[in-house]
Formats: sequence, C-alpha cells, structure tokens
Amino acid sequence: AYAVFIPEQEQYQIYVEINEGSYGGRLGRDGMDSVDCLVANTRNNPIEELESHYKIRTERYELRDEPAAAGEWRGGIGIIRENRFLADGFVTRQGDRHLEAPLGIYGGADGRVGTTTRNPGGPDEEALPAKLAGKPMAEGDVLRIVTPSSGGYGNPLERDPERVLRDVEDGLVSHDDVRGTYGVVMENGVIDEAATAALRAQKRDA
Repeated sequence: AYAVFIPEQEQYQIYVEINEGSYGGRLGRDGMDSVDCLVANTRNNPIEELESHYKIRTERYELRDEPAAAGEWRGGIGIIRENRFLADGFVTRQGDRHLEAPLGIYGGADGRVGTTTRNPGGPDEEALPAKLAGKPMAEGDVLRIVTPSSGGYGNPLERDPERVLRDVEDGLVSHDDVRGTYGVVMENGVIDEAATAALRAQKRDA
C-alpha cells in the first residue's frame, strides 16, 4: 500500500497494489508465471490507470530476469516492479519468502527468494524487509519489489527436450542450463536427439 501526500488537498492518496507471485511446477503442468497467490479475483491494474490517478510512476514491470527453477515441470516466475514516488509519502508492505526460497520437489530445483529495495543502484540503496509499516518515502524515491519464483517438480533430465527448446526461445531457460541441467544437446535451435539421449544417460549414471 502506498500513501502519497497531496498538499493542495491536505490529504493522502492511498493506493493498494497486489503484486503477483508464481505457482510451483506440478505433475503434468509447469508452474504459472506472474499469478496472484494472495487474494482471488483481484484485478491487475493497468499502469496507465495508476499513473493517471496517483502521484506514482511505474518505471519497470515485467517477469524476473532469472531462469525458471528447473524440473520435469519447471517452476513459475515472479515479477519485478519499480514504482517512483512523485511526492513524499509512505509505503506499507506485507510480503513473504525473503529469507527462504520456495522448495522444489521430487528432484526439482528450488525457486528464488523475493526482495524489496528502496532506490536500487543508488548511493542510498536500502534493502527492506518483506513486511514493513509506514516506511517514509521521499519524492523521487524508487521502490523495487521482486516477488519469489517457485520451485520445480521432478527430475530435469525427464523434461521433454521440445519443452526445453521452447523455454530457451521464450527466454525462460538460459543456454547454460540446457546442457548442464537438462542434459539437452542443441545447435542453432535444433535438438540433437542421439546426443541428448547419450548425455542424459551419462548424467543419470553419475
């Protein structure tokens, strides 16, 4: 929740925002990216609506940069959002999973913790806890919220290589993970099925 003081009105504007997290991988399905995990049936407010009504500007709003947690069914990816205060105000936040990453299961990799930061990359950068109340924010301050990414389900070596290829094309899996984690051999966007089978057999034996 954001509170921004409007001098000419002698009152605060209050804006409540629910930031999407993610779901973990489960049998037969990859985890969902950028999905609400707190309250059902809440709308994802357009940035344009926020900026037209409140003295807050959204400067970044997208999926996290890091790859999804590996698994036969990969974990979901959280979001990163940066809002700049255009007037003095306060922020109150009720987050979670800043200290312990969501766990993978049945051989799936663990997810990633969330973070909350005031003025990231600046000389006065400040790491904030997951839960805070009435934190003062000055005009020009930026609040960065990164929500957790969830864990994977099952052994990554069992993931369909075609799914791995699509994840690479979508930017959800790094090139380093393709061979090292998933045991998939590809070149120029084409899967080498024989080399993949051999590499996976080698990794399973190891």
